[in-house]
Amino acid sequence: MNKKFIAVLAAISLSFACANTAFAYKQETYSKQIQVEVHNTFTSSLNLNGIYKLENLTTKEMFFALPNTPITFSQVNGEVSIYQKGAAMYSSQGYALHALTGNEKIVVFNAPVDGRKGATADYAVVKSYKPFQGAKYVTEFTNVKGELWYSITDEQGASSWVPATNATVESVVSQPLGKTPTGTQYRGSFNVVKSGTNVQIVNRLDLENYLKGVIPNESPASWHIEALKAQTVAARSYTLSKAGILSSTTKDQMYKGYTSEHKNSNAAVDATKDLVVKYNGKLVQAYYYSTSGGRTANISDVWNSTQVPQFVSVDDSIEQSPYKNWSVQISATNILKKFGFSTSDQLLDVKLTKGGANGEVTAVTAITNSGEKTITGNETVMRNVFLDASNKSLKSNWFDISFTKPTGGVNDITVQQVNGTTPIDSLNGVSVQTANGVVSIPDGSVSIQTSSGVVNTETVQTGIQSITVNGKGYGHRIGMSQYGAKSRAEAGWTYDRILKHYYQGVTIEKY
Repeated sequence: MNKKFIAVLAAISLSFACANTAFAYKQETYSKQIQVEVHNTFTSSLNLNGIYKLENLTTKEMFFALPNTPITFSQVNGEVSIYQKGAAMYSSQGYALHALTGNEKIVVFNAPVDGRKGATADYAVVKSYKPFQGAKYVTEFTNVKGELWYSITDEQGASSWVPATNATVESVVSQPLGKTPTGTQYRGSFNVVKSGTNVQIVNRLDLENYLKGVIPNESPASWHIEALKAQTVAARSYTLSKAGILSSTTKDQMYKGYTSEHKNSNAAVDATKDLVVKYNGKLVQAYYYSTSGGRTANISDVWNSTQVPQFVSVDDSIEQSPYKNWSVQISATNILKKFGFSTSDQLLDVKLTKGGANGEVTAVTAITNSGEKTITGNETVMRNVFLDASNKSLKSNWFDISFTKPTGGVNDITVQQVNGTTPIDSLNGVSVQTANGVVSIPDGSVSIQTSSGVVNTETVQTGIQSITVNGKGYGHRIGMSQYGAKSRAEAGWTYDRILKHYYQGVTIEKY
């Protein structure tokens, strides 16, 4: 094959490319965009299914990110770096990866490359390109030297040929996905920005697709469809009431993206599209949780906040849950540490203040041989007063305690003095009249005659060794119980009836 023939073929291809400059893909947009953090570490990565537009948020330049190969992000000298297939780029503001959908092949450059008028390096340069830039794939040709070249048309309409050694042909897909290092895939687009010394990956996507990655992780997809619908409307209402970047954990809602989606929960999302909980025409931040324990809580009793009609305590005796009743052992050592006592102190008593309408605990007092201290606070504080051996907090603040108080030891005995009484184990240094005169009680063992016999200050007295906490429910218990919704759905309740029970006085309507 001679050079003249190659030139003719190139001219034909370029003519074809120039006549078809419209790109058969579109960049995703989201009418109700949700942003949620899905990864936050010093170095992170995304592995893409499909091609994404890559925007440098500092320069606003647009590039392309390759699929099916890890894109690594990290911080370098205060900038976010991106690295893929030997090419690197830096941005002080980070990057946005915009999902593309459609049916298109794109040639993406992995090194600086010149687009030429023909399919050999002898032809004149039409345009030069940077790594990560790309153009529409038109056709390809292997020249007489055995070199593979691609015919391209970029988004400005410029057509040329580029060598395959500096480029990769990839396809836009109908369902673009990004996979984080945890192996979880997410729909939609991404922002990769600085977060302290870390790199934060934020998933941007439409509200309804976000919910598809939430619902099966908040209520099992095997549950009754009416319970899943109730969960969806509550989750949608909660999401829309929040501003800024959401957490993908229970700090907001558990979100595990496309990887976790299920046909049952997706059906619940689709069936309730745009429906939310409202009170007097205003969106309700529809709180929900696992288990009420038989009765929901007043919001004022749990979070020390103003009481509102939609979050009042209601009966939930229909609820069936493995967390309806629970019990946990708490060591005295953990209690002493929590209240700021020395672990060598003796725990003598623990008292609860139940300020909630149902008996929710609002204060705990620990009494030791060194004195007493009280911790007061909302539900979150109370659940963290008692920590088990694994330092896990309680499941709710609706609980009682049981234990055996120490009796019959030196801690129960005091000695009358001029200025009041003193516990027998605190007599060191006190002056006492004896048959041989006044002496000062030394450190060590002292024996005192009582009506019950002789008591020694070294009498073994261990105090309370552990406490059993017996509680009800799991979570803050404000609004909808997920297990309660399940039980009501199984009893024939529709999703809207379920919601109107847990959120009193509300309506279910389009957002």
